[in-house]
Parts: sequence; C-alpha cells; structure tokens
Amino acid sequence: MISMTNGASSRPDELETEPMDWSRGDEIKESIHMMVSHHPPSLYGHCLRVSFRGKSLYLCGRCTGIYGGLGLGILTIFLLQIPLEPSWAWFIVAVAIGLATVIDWTSQRLTPRKTTNRARFWTGLVSGFGLAIIFMLRNLFFMLIALIGMTVSVGVVSLIENQRRQRAIEAARKESGDQ
Repeated sequence: MISMTNGASSRPDELETEPMDWSRGDEIKESIHMMVSHHPPSLYGHCLRVSFRGKSLYLCGRCTGIYGGLGLGILTIFLLQIPLEPSWAWFIVAVAIGLATVIDWTSQRLTPRKTTNRARFWTGLVSGFGLAIIFMLRNLFFMLIALIGMTVSVGVVSLIENQRRQRAIEAARKESGDQ
C-alpha cells in the first residue's frame, strides 16, 4: 500500500510504504521498476505513473523528459535539416540548455527546495534537446566533454551530500554522548 504522507517530519514529495512480504517474482518486478524509475516506492512521487488495465508503471519524470527531448531533438534536426555549423557554437548552446536539468536537480538535492514532476519533465525535455544537438554534431570530443561535465556534477553533489550526512552523524553521536 502506498499513500501520500502529511506528517510533520516527512517531505511533501515522499510517499510512505507499508512493509510487504516479497516473493522472487516480486523482487524481479521491483528490479524492473527501479530500472525505469530510479526511485524506491517511497519516492514514486518523483515519477510519472502510466496505468494500463489496473497495473501501474512508474517512469522517472526527469529521464522521461530527457529521452523524449533526445528523440524529438534528433527528429527535428534530421527532418528540418538544421545545419549545425559552427559546431562549437551549437555545442555551447547544447550545454547551456542542458544546464536546466543540472540546476533543477542540484537545487533539489542541496537545498530545501523541492521540484515538481512538471519541472522535472520539462527541464529533462530541454536537456534532451541539448543532448540531441551534441549527438547530431557527431563529435566525439564534444560528447566526451558533455559526459565529463555530467559525471563531475553528479560527483560534486554526491560529495556534498556525503559530507552533510557525515556531519549530521557526528553531531548525533556527540549529542547522544553528552546525555
């Protein structure tokens, strides 16, 4: 059973789950859900829900936008025969519009600000267009730079979150030791 929580200690975008008995089949289904949603059931509020015949599939809102933008961007560039010259200028445009997702995700992870599925989807869509431009430039160097940029942004945010978590653990230990 999944329900929205209204408790004072929970965040409004998190869901509360009740423990369940899992079979091997349930574990496989949950693994598939994790691959397409990237979120545990408690964070399905970050996902777009697609229902068919009483069954629900949760898709990561941001990734759905990214894949949609990538597909639409490739189709648009290809069908409209948009000349991507000079390539360095288009690369800068692609990186600039790709920052929409980086800013949304980073501010969600590192500040009290919580984003919405609408914002996740649309920033993902814009970033997908940026990735389509980079892909259609067919320049391995640009692809590598974009990949490094994404990796560094995820790494930096992870390091900051880990430092905050460690400080909170140390503060809790110190507080429990003082009592």
